[in-house]
Amino acid sequence: MDTKPACGPQRDPDFFKEIYQLFAKYPEAASRYAVKCRRLELEILKVDFSRQVGVTRVEDGRIVTEFLDRDQFERSGDHQLFACCEWPDDEDGACSFICPI
Repeated sequence: MDTKPACGPQRDPDFFKEIYQLFAKYPEAASRYAVKCRRLELEILKVDFSRQVGVTRVEDGRIVTEFLDRDQFERSGDHQLFACCEWPDDEDGACSFICPI
């Protein structure tokens, strides 16, 4: 059985060492960003980011995210009210999460 945590510095220390150095190099930008574990989306919800996009909104003091079909969301007029707020390391450059402008 794997005793490493699912995500984080204990799981990927070399990766986080580089991230910490990058954040230290750009402290003003670093305050706007964070590294996020995608275990819930990928392992629990089984989101396929090649077909789906997370659409996030603020509702009654909560942040709510729904995973919608990319094509369906693009065809709706709603997409003009959102901008990308998560940029994955994917070759296609497809945005993972879209947030209100």
